[in-house]
Parts: sequence; C-alpha cells; structure tokens
Amino acid sequence: MGVQHFHHQSRLLPNVVVVCLLAALLASCAVVGPASVRSGRLAYNEAIIETDNQQMLLMAVRTRYGERSSLLAVSSITANVSVKTSAGAQLGYGDSDNYVGNLVPFGAGVIYEENPTISYTPVGGGQYASGLMSPISISLLAQYAQNIVDPAPVYLALLSSINDIYNPGFQFMGGTSDQRFSRIVELMTKLTKAHRMHWVQDSDQSHRFSIIIEHLWPEFSGEVSELCVLLGLPEPTSESLVVIVPVSAALERPETGGIGLTTRSTYDLLEIFAAAVDVPAADLSSGIAATYPPPGLIGSKLRVHFSESRPETASVAVAYRDGWFYIDDTDQGTKLYFTLLASLLSNTIADTISHDAAPVLTVPVSR
Repeated sequence: MGVQHFHHQSRLLPNVVVVCLLAALLASCAVVGPASVRSGRLAYNEAIIETDNQQMLLMAVRTRYGERSSLLAVSSITANVSVKTSAGAQLGYGDSDNYVGNLVPFGAGVIYEENPTISYTPVGGGQYASGLMSPISISLLAQYAQNIVDPAPVYLALLSSINDIYNPGFQFMGGTSDQRFSRIVELMTKLTKAHRMHWVQDSDQSHRFSIIIEHLWPEFSGEVSELCVLLGLPEPTSESLVVIVPVSAALERPETGGIGLTTRSTYDLLEIFAAAVDVPAADLSSGIAATYPPPGLIGSKLRVHFSESRPETASVAVAYRDGWFYIDDTDQGTKLYFTLLASLLSNTIADTISHDAAPVLTVPVSR
C-alpha cells in the first residue's frame, strides 16, 4: 500500500505544482499592480517633500553661518520592480504513519523587490543666480495675493516699496517701520477678503496689471478713500462704482498715474529667513554665526528654533553642527513664509533645469 500511495502522489505532483504557480502569480499581480502604486507613490512623494524642506532649511541655516550652500533637484525616479515566485511539494513513501502530520503537502511564495534609481540635477549656474537675485515679478505677486486666504503676509514678504513708502527687510538705520505701509497692507487685505479688490492682467499687455477696487459707496467708502490718500491717488466720488489703479514696477508713483511698486528677490527672502534662525550665543559672540540688523515688518514675525536634542513638535527639522534647527509646528506665520519661499525657490529651480543642461547624478538604491 505504501508504494501505491507514493506512485499516486507522484502522479499528482505536476498538477500540484501548476496550481501553486498559478496562485503565486495571481498574488504577484496583486502586489505589482494597484497595490504597488498605493504603497510607492505616496512614499516617494512624502520623501521628496521632506528632503526638499530639509534642504531649504539647511540652506537658510548655512546662510546664517556665512557658509556656501548647494541644492540637488530630484529629476527622475525609476523604480525597477521584480517579483519571484516559488512553489514546492513534499511527498512521503512507505508507511503513512511515518510522515503523516510532518510534511507540508505543497507550498508557494512570492518575493517582491523594488530597486529604485534616483537621478539628481545639481542646481547652479548663471540662469539660477539670475533667477535667485531678480525681483519677483508683479505677475507672481498678483497670483499669490489673489489666491491665498490672507494676502497680508504676501504683501509684507514680497513688497519692498509702494510709491515712496518703503518696507525694508532690515532696519539698517535703526528706528521703526513706516506705519503707512502697515496700514496700506491692512486696507488692501480687508478689501481683498471682502472681494472688493482684485488684481487684473491687462488684456493688451500681458506684463502689466491693474488693481480694480469695487467702491460700493458707502459701505467701503472710508477704506477706499484712506487707501487712495496713502497712495497719493485722487479720492473717488460718491458716484464712483469702480476704481482702476494701474500698477507699474517703479520706485515712485508714475507720472501717468496709478502706483509704482518694487518687489524683493527670492534671495532677499532667504536672507530675511536666515536672520530669523536662532543660533547658540557662543556662535554669535565668537563670530562663527553672522549678525544681522534688526528685522523689518515680516522678519520680526519669523523664527527658526535651535535645540540640542531632536525636537518633538517640528514641521521641518534638520541636524547641523551640534544641534537641531527647526520650525515649530504651531508657528503658522513662519510655516506660511517657509512655504512661500519654497514655492518661489522651486520656480527658480524649475526654470534653471529647463534652460541649462546640467550634469546629472544617478544613484541606484538597493536593499
């Protein structure tokens, strides 16, 4: 009987192996298909965002220490996926009492491996420097101011002057900030939130913009009149339903009317942010870290903390020298500024990579 039982199992072996292989292949399809996208896409995206933030924060910290910084942009990620299947069967012969309960009749397995290849593009060159140092365009200013819920931080961060009213990043000569600029920002923010002030691109000239203010007398007559006085514009009459203010890139109010404004560069914003980095007192007194003048309106609202141990409540943190530099997760003002700076820097990097043929560093990652 034992020999007959062995021959019977031998005849079943091919069928068992086929079934096992089919089961393994079906399992592998479930892994490589939608499940692979679910497990991989968000993981790669989160890793890129986290390291981008750390890279930019480190750039600000190194600027505070007067050190050179460099950036690597992720240009591509190629995930090489391999799936190996295995199947096997264990058969006994002779008296069944010798192996019943000790052998696995058949088994199958799937081995899933993912070996990504990540390509980095070093960011640098004349195109990058030009973009970093150039004033932010009125187009970008208008887009950010029109789409962010609270445009006040955008005006405070990006604008350096309106007509002859200045908003310096640093108080080089001491004193206090010009309260007229703060009031202009308050009025523009209030009218924008009430959907009474809009940035409009001129149809005939794509690089020119106008500010359209819906007067709606008398509900906002006081705010509109005060804003016009501060900007040196004619006060609207009670019959004025719409106030059209041409906007130009200029230090003073143009002779043709409207307002002239100047904007900061992305590098200006980076230096303002670097000045907000807390450093150990010993680094300041020894001269290892740079000393900055008192901050202006936007800089006084920012802070990057320092801790000797890894922080527990940080939106982004980076280890450097003998401690950790981080943005507190509850500091919405600094987080918003950091996001704005990251967006502008990302635009500059994207323009640089699209124009310059920079060398690429490709790193295969294996487990």
